Amino acid sequence: MDMAHKVVEFAQSSTKSKSFRHNYPISEKLRHVMVDEVFRDFNKYAMDRNYQFYVPIMKVFLDDHDVKKEKLTELELNLFWWRLLFDLNLNVTNSVEDYISKNIKRLSKQPFLISWLRECKRATPKFYRVGDLHNNEVIDVTDVLTKETFEVLIEVSQVISPIKGEIVIGTLLPLGAHLFFPVTDFYHFDYKARVVIAQNLPYYYDKHLKESNIHEAFINVLSAMLQIEKMVLLS
Repeated sequence: MDMAHKVVEFAQSSTKSKSFRHNYPISEKLRHVMVDEVFRDFNKYAMDRNYQFYVPIMKVFLDDHDVKKEKLTELELNLFWWRLLFDLNLNVTNSVEDYISKNIKRLSKQPFLISWLRECKRATPKFYRVGDLHNNEVIDVTDVLTKETFEVLIEVSQVISPIKGEIVIGTLLPLGAHLFFPVTDFYHFDYKARVVIAQNLPYYYDKHLKESNIHEAFINVLSAMLQIEKMVLLS
């Protein structure tokens, strides 16, 4: 058996595989189905189903933080996904399973995609430092807290282009072969605030994780980092 055959054999298939595996490669065609078809459709379903209920929660948070107008949409969308994943974790909403049930006739022909959607429920928003940009489509980002680095597929048309060294927040979903993509555009902290945010992040996470789960800790840490960003810009 030659090497090319082995690669094909170990690649994940939406029709043959029943479980999603992070380390297995995925073809460009299947990746397109995952991101541009299935996730885009689920995104619309989740927004239609939950957005209006989350508006009051997001408004309170946004009103308490003076965010630049041009970055408001990105922060709001990241807050939406934070809240949705928080509620999925607490079983307050069953958006993923309800979506699967509603589309079971189509998805049952591709059991791999069902497994992938369920894996996406495990995602959590995090703080990342932007690294190198590859071919205008893939960037390296490093978890500021754990120092783990990820390759992330981005949209070249995103509102704010990533800058090496800046701190961003986002929620990454897996695409196989250790590649990820963000559920929505990153929220970008001001470049001037990158050092002080990275310095303070471990302290605030340590403080809030002692009494909160990862989702609750994130929103409290985000609040603190937005306040720090504002102080840096005013200094």
